[in-house]
Amino acid sequence: MKAVTFRQLREAIKGGGRLLGMDIGVRNVGVAISDRGCRIASPHSVLYRNQSTILSNIDKLGVLVQRHSVTGLVIGCPLELAGHRSSQERMVKTFISELHNSGKFQELGYVYWDERLTTAAVSRTLQGLPIEGLQRKLILDKMAAVSILQECLDNLWRLEQGDS
Repeated sequence: MKAVTFRQLREAIKGGGRLLGMDIGVRNVGVAISDRGCRIASPHSVLYRNQSTILSNIDKLGVLVQRHSVTGLVIGCPLELAGHRSSQERMVKTFISELHNSGKFQELGYVYWDERLTTAAVSRTLQGLPIEGLQRKLILDKMAAVSILQECLDNLWRLEQGDS
């Protein structure tokens, strides 16, 4: 696994690969996946996160990467509103380091995507819906991952249109 530029990520998907988006939280990781054309992000799953699930989550992500021909990752990474490093940013980078150290994702490039206020925006979208408790939290985590990935896909599309 290695950090790549936005343009390198675009090159990685030119052969028809998909992108996987992740919203990494303290307790959960929301997962979204793109279509083959890398135009639309869809919710996929939520991984529960604690010390005892690290290896299980690595295995689940490995299966997902293989099954869906994933060629790149889009990782939501929050910055403080002032632009400084946050404790959540350190937590996200620790999770990515765990994935890297597993050796299972060496062929994948990844980009960090600024996800400030993503969860708040998704939460406002869910207001008024008859969804409560754990079900609401799981939907929120998946949809935050969708929002992160879709924003990246939209920017990839704009970049492609500008290069045409």
